[in-house]
Amino acid sequence: MAAGTVTSALAFADPAQAAGAADLVLHNGFVWTVDDRDSIRRAVAVRGGRIVYVGTDKGALRYVGKRTQVVDLGGRMLMPGLHDGHLHSLGGGSGLVGLNFAYAALTIPEFLQVIGDHLAQTSAEEPDGWVTGQNWYQQAMQPKGVVVTRKDLDQLDTRRPVAITSSDGHTTVVNSRALALAGITRDTPDPTGGIIERDASGEPTGVLQDNASGLVLALIPPPTDADNTRYAQAALSALAEQGVTTFMEAGAGEDTLRVYSALSERGQLTARAHIALMVELAEAEDDPLPELKRLRRRYDSGAVKARADVHVHNIKLFLDGVLQAPAQTAAVLEPYLVDDGHGHMIPGTHKGQVYWPQKDLDAFLIAAAAAGFDPHTHAIGDRAVRAALDGFQAVRRAGHRTTRPTVAHAELVSPADIPRFQRLGAIASMGFHWAKPAPDSTDSVEPFLGPERFAGYEPEGAIFRSGGTVSLGSDWPVDPLNHWEALRVVIMRTAAAGSPYARYGVMTPSQRLLRRTAIRAATFNAAYQLRQDHRTGSIEPGKLADLIVLDRNILQIPADDIGSTRVLLTLVGGKPVHGNFEGVAG
Repeated sequence: MAAGTVTSALAFADPAQAAGAADLVLHNGFVWTVDDRDSIRRAVAVRGGRIVYVGTDKGALRYVGKRTQVVDLGGRMLMPGLHDGHLHSLGGGSGLVGLNFAYAALTIPEFLQVIGDHLAQTSAEEPDGWVTGQNWYQQAMQPKGVVVTRKDLDQLDTRRPVAITSSDGHTTVVNSRALALAGITRDTPDPTGGIIERDASGEPTGVLQDNASGLVLALIPPPTDADNTRYAQAALSALAEQGVTTFMEAGAGEDTLRVYSALSERGQLTARAHIALMVELAEAEDDPLPELKRLRRRYDSGAVKARADVHVHNIKLFLDGVLQAPAQTAAVLEPYLVDDGHGHMIPGTHKGQVYWPQKDLDAFLIAAAAAGFDPHTHAIGDRAVRAALDGFQAVRRAGHRTTRPTVAHAELVSPADIPRFQRLGAIASMGFHWAKPAPDSTDSVEPFLGPERFAGYEPEGAIFRSGGTVSLGSDWPVDPLNHWEALRVVIMRTAAAGSPYARYGVMTPSQRLLRRTAIRAATFNAAYQLRQDHRTGSIEPGKLADLIVLDRNILQIPADDIGSTRVLLTLVGGKPVHGNFEGVAG
């Protein structure tokens, strides 16, 4: 039967019942509601962008009128759209249209070749156009442990300044021209929250960690609104293909707000956009709240409606960096391990740093909560996670009970702090891609933590079992844009078949999530994080019709096959933003 036609079971609807006719009826499906009972139903009816009925095929017939679009799902799975609680869409979009290293495992010559090919294609930008790129997976560089420096980049046949930032966003490698333009010399002090890597003689190597990257990146002309619009449109298309109907941009400013608001006004916003405004410590010292409130008044669209809009109620703070060697800028409670020179790993002295003094963090979080903002804190090491939770505790003690604070990433959490997520009502927005054997885990983290600490790496399972709320925050483009593979990873804790890391088997099996729990993290829990759970995240009457149709039943197939899932249809407010009704014909 062709999609969009009325089945024989539905064709005899009483015309008297058509007064309440739906715009759309999806029937003969496997409807996973993700409601409180995890109900499975057969049909859904939609009117005015909202769900008006969830139940049986027979029950759906009273919603069919002359103008109702009726779609036979042919038994396919219908479920809520995915919600991504932490990504960087403009960065992801720019990688789709510009210099892209595609997360590949590269030798230094191969790395230089990718840049060289780009230089040949953009020769008109000589000699001063900046060279930047996306999706450089520095931990996968070959051979293992090799570090790209300015001396490598200086081999390129160009006079242009080059600045390539790793996909984790915490390390930038630049050439000598870029160092010179930034005025970085052997005498330049490390900035607060950053490190200028130096060679044995004290000269900058061209490797800049965390805030030190800003010394160079601040010189790069910002993208224009036209550039950002192109990036946003590319990102939105890619997200719709993944089935993402709501996302949070983790750390942005007015340029991002302008772009998404303009797309919304033109009816071209194909996912609900939550923009978390970036706040640096230096800004907090000058009280950024008046400006944050201005941006919220100017750009927040108010209540969630059928049409996708822009929402501004989150703020983003960095508390530390990354666990991965060689950067190791994440703040940890016990020192990173080092090789004693005889092949034995022993405690060193380096523990990273928390970028905000606790007193300043507590004061700002309390003020932000009083102003109605939900804090979203980047905290990866166990010491930074503890600082975030201590800050949230200060917020609760100050009487702010409705604030929904989030720890983003939480890759390493002290066992003593795991129960605090539930006690404090804090959400853990986790990057599920990281929960597998890979260069950024088994190679560049595990040896430097030791087996006892590494057993708690990516503690999705522990946080969930303690009653905490876990949501999906993909961190794209830090990780590839493949939400279904990310879900497979957090369920299986294995590398993909065919990966050289598949031989490691299951990583930290005690931290696995059951598949229903993992999917709830990517739907209802992330909707809760973004204060949208009363409108989206499950399929229930009264909620908005943000729905996706899949090419397979992810509750019934082997878990290892979930990563290959394709989304056939994505609806936002009942309107297709990816695929079409004909494409889901039974």
